[in-house]
Amino acid sequence: MKFLLIEDHALYRRGLLFLLEQLPGEHQFLESDNCEDAISKASVHPDISLILLDLALPGMNGLDGLLRLRSLCPTTPIVLLSANDNSRLIVDGMRRGAQGFIPKSSSPEVMTAALQVVLAGGTYVPLQGVLRDSPSLNESRSLTGRQREVLALIARDYSNKEIAMQLGMRVNTVRVHVAAILDALNVANRVEAARMAAALGLSSDAR
Repeated sequence: MKFLLIEDHALYRRGLLFLLEQLPGEHQFLESDNCEDAISKASVHPDISLILLDLALPGMNGLDGLLRLRSLCPTTPIVLLSANDNSRLIVDGMRRGAQGFIPKSSSPEVMTAALQVVLAGGTYVPLQGVLRDSPSLNESRSLTGRQREVLALIARDYSNKEIAMQLGMRVNTVRVHVAAILDALNVANRVEAARMAAALGLSSDAR
């Protein structure tokens, strides 16, 4: 696997390298201490398996860099690293396409487990208590039980037709629920809604 580490503190970057080296398999590492250099590396390495992106970087900030990296590497999982685990920052990062958010205060064991979850195709965010004050979480509580079930199936990449079959509904009714969900969560599309569902712990609501 090929990893791109974007972190301006060399000591912390060395620690990340040590953790990644413990993962099974053979690995190749690319390192950058700013977003501009990372974007250049990503443009010539389309086979990157995972990107670890610090949000507090000199020059272009991590959230702006996330958008650029997501456009260059649309299928590569990107995990955000930050000393700030503010809920708004986490939700903003997930909306922009991150598959994970790991606070820098996490233990090596937690960080390793989080990386394994993301590499297996999952999404990792801190425990839901971190998101307690998130506006999006509060908005999600306003969803009806049926809408939460629809959202959970969206998170599993079900189509409207598949959701209708699963929940015994008409396809047009599913469309209405989907529109209401996107509006409640303040997201633009199903992909963002799915990421939000995973980030907020709603994907387990499907029956």
